[in-house]
Amino acid sequence: MVLTLTLILRPSQQYSAQPAVAQALNISTHRLQCLTRRWNNIREAGVTLVDLVTEKGCPKIDTLPPDARDVHFTFYRKGNIEEKPQEKSTEPVTDVTPHTTPHATPRKPTSTGPAQPQALTQTGAVSIFIDRHTLQSKTVMSILSDAIETYNIPDDAKFELMCRIRVAQALCHGNDSDREKLVVVRTLAIAIFCHTHNEAQALSTLFLPEPDLTTHLAELLQLDRGVPIPVQTAAIAALDGAARYRGKIQEVLAAVNAGVNHGTLMSLLRKTVNDVADPEATVPHSFVEALLALVTFLASHAAGGNMVVAAGLIPLLIQIIDNRLPQRLMMVSKTMQLVDNVLYGFTNAFQLFCNNRGVETLVDRIEVSAHATGRMFR
Repeated sequence: MVLTLTLILRPSQQYSAQPAVAQALNISTHRLQCLTRRWNNIREAGVTLVDLVTEKGCPKIDTLPPDARDVHFTFYRKGNIEEKPQEKSTEPVTDVTPHTTPHATPRKPTSTGPAQPQALTQTGAVSIFIDRHTLQSKTVMSILSDAIETYNIPDDAKFELMCRIRVAQALCHGNDSDREKLVVVRTLAIAIFCHTHNEAQALSTLFLPEPDLTTHLAELLQLDRGVPIPVQTAAIAALDGAARYRGKIQEVLAAVNAGVNHGTLMSLLRKTVNDVADPEATVPHSFVEALLALVTFLASHAAGGNMVVAAGLIPLLIQIIDNRLPQRLMMVSKTMQLVDNVLYGFTNAFQLFCNNRGVETLVDRIEVSAHATGRMFR
């Protein structure tokens, strides 16, 4: 799922804020909303996104109340649905406990015997309960298959139930890697949703149920938290998407402390610039590209550009230009676009560029590139 969302993210960013982009990309809004939803029962226990992906947060996860790892799911059966005959089975389905209203009649599982006659399932709300013991003993798809077989769940509710089961199973002890992947999935889904849906939909779906979502995403970028690089890459993409909304740009700038030299954004950029200067560095290009894309967009905003320039962006850009490692050539080319925008957009940027030997560094970099190109065509 991470690879699928990463694939969808690129065209979403390319056609961001264009009308009907969700329809053009054939994106299911309902499924995207299922992936972006806040995890149930962990907020009340004081668990944040950072706790879900760091070693320091493992004690909080292990001490969650028992009901935080259970699945409570309710769907509404809209009309009389003819059930399929139940085939003979050698294993009883007893792990999913029904809680139904008087109007709902779930089909009872049987362990042996011939196929049952067809019956009509009445309309009404149907509640499904899956305990943590079942989650620990079976796979996600096995639990989902049993629930579908038992309750005849409609197609529009299957994906949401699967997401609930995955989240509850990831909260069980020892599933740290699964939690990290699901956090990446959620943040990527948030980024895609912001690029493909208008601000009114995002406010009602993302930011109204979770007003501090932007702050929690920015916490994933703090250097002292030990957040894995894939999670930070997805969080940067989510903040980039949220910043596209007119009503959220200031909130994003404040969350990442864009105007502070030792703030979250500039500290992360400074560390990244220093890391990529090392030939042995393992910083993935996707992370560097996402970070530069966020800085470029914030710098294109009047208030954001003044903040990042005043916080010390120009010396870091000069340092990137001076990077002569072949594997970082693409990073340098993307930085030149940012340099061009900043120097022409803000009056004090060019003076800072000259004072920090930016012109000399740029000329030397062009000379090195020219020599390399000449040797290539000899």
